[in-house]
Amino acid sequence: MEPSIVTVIVTGLVLVFAILILLYLIIIVQGVIFVGIDKKKNAKAQSVKVESAPAAKPAPAAAAPAPAPAVQAGIPGEVVAAISAAVTAASDGPVALRSIAKAPARRNGWGLAAVYSYTEPF
Repeated sequence: MEPSIVTVIVTGLVLVFAILILLYLIIIVQGVIFVGIDKKKNAKAQSVKVESAPAAKPAPAAAAPAPAPAVQAGIPGEVVAAISAAVTAASDGPVALRSIAKAPARRNGWGLAAVYSYTEPF
């Protein structure tokens, strides 16, 4: 004898929502565990930092400003500033740009994809 359609639907819905609630509870417990671990690490780092706090270093003398980069004609100042800011943000230490020039003209991505598609060996 087969179970009725209503029984199958109700059983499926109850099972799905029970599993979702179980997953929710597992994620909440993991969050509580990881927050506790982070608090312990931070407390330990703070105690180590307080114990071994070095004497304050004097501020370094102001470095001479870097020379302005050689910029190719036709590149606006805003672009030079944006490139300089991006390079400085991406680097780990101090950097100095020597020159900024436009990249040589080439095909766009769709044109290159067409060339590769038609010249691909069979």
